[in-house]
Amino acid sequence: MIGIGLIGLGRVGRGLFREILCRGGYEVRAVSEVNPQNRETKETAANLAYLLAHDTTYGPCNQEISCTEGNILVNGAQLRLFLNQAPQDIDWAGLGVEVLIDATGDPGSVEKASSLAPEKVKKVLITRSVNKAQATLARGVNFDDYDPRNHHAISCSTCTANALAPTLKVLDQAYGVDQVSVTSVHPALSGDSLLDSPAGEFSAGRSGLGVRPVNSSVPRTTAQLLPELEGKIMAMTLRVPTLVVNALMVDVVLKDPPQSKAQVTEIFQTASQSELKDVLCLDQGFCGRPKVAGDFIQTTFSAVIDNNWLDLNGSFLRMLIWHDNEYAYCCRVVDTLEVITGKF
Repeated sequence: MIGIGLIGLGRVGRGLFREILCRGGYEVRAVSEVNPQNRETKETAANLAYLLAHDTTYGPCNQEISCTEGNILVNGAQLRLFLNQAPQDIDWAGLGVEVLIDATGDPGSVEKASSLAPEKVKKVLITRSVNKAQATLARGVNFDDYDPRNHHAISCSTCTANALAPTLKVLDQAYGVDQVSVTSVHPALSGDSLLDSPAGEFSAGRSGLGVRPVNSSVPRTTAQLLPELEGKIMAMTLRVPTLVVNALMVDVVLKDPPQSKAQVTEIFQTASQSELKDVLCLDQGFCGRPKVAGDFIQTTFSAVIDNNWLDLNGSFLRMLIWHDNEYAYCCRVVDTLEVITGKF
């Protein structure tokens, strides 16, 4: 069993915890989390165990989760819990941790965790896009770029880039991509507020019960995975009050126009059955009728292309891509973990 350390038990951290348990071959040895309200350790441990065991979106965990004496129990085995401790102050190696995953999304935590590889742990995985990572990897795009001798701090990019990059890679190889416009209709995040509050980006501080435009990192994060598309992507995000499942409305101008929509469909179908198997899916709807966001909860594909809304006008292609921005992304992070540990 390969020992895993996990920093952050938010939405992504808890999703990773569940997926790691399901895959087998790994054991989460320790978890580090903040305790902003400075509650007693026992109470915080009980609260975190409660959230691991029960999830409003995904239901109960299929493993036995409990707590005792300030620690979390998983199937009866103790999981060490550290609160308000910097990553470098924890003896990860002494706990049997070989791979450390930073799922906080916090730049400060990510920087400190990244510095621990390869001296304190073999590898560090980061669940966000960061420039200081020695590699940014996404399944279906560039796993072959992984170099175990030189890549120790590895970014798994973002959920949206994991959905968009493999889709655009297929189109670029087949027809050449000239320009891309993306509108991400993204569910609420943990930092969103129910009521208006001050924020660095003013509109981001407005109530999460409405629809709010926010800046998008999609052009930068997608180009990290597909450098050939640098400068060709524009994007914006509309944050909406839903729990999960992102919708990407993608317009692409192609250099060498396809002959028909059917030709594009065939190319996506072929990719989904070969190099992008389990990464990309072409969805036909229900009896030819379109589905809605809730139908894609807990979908494991990075990108589900909705064929009901696929349209072609000359060189102009319009797509609707669905993806579970939490669960599918967690699956991709664990896929990356398997690639890395497979070369230990």
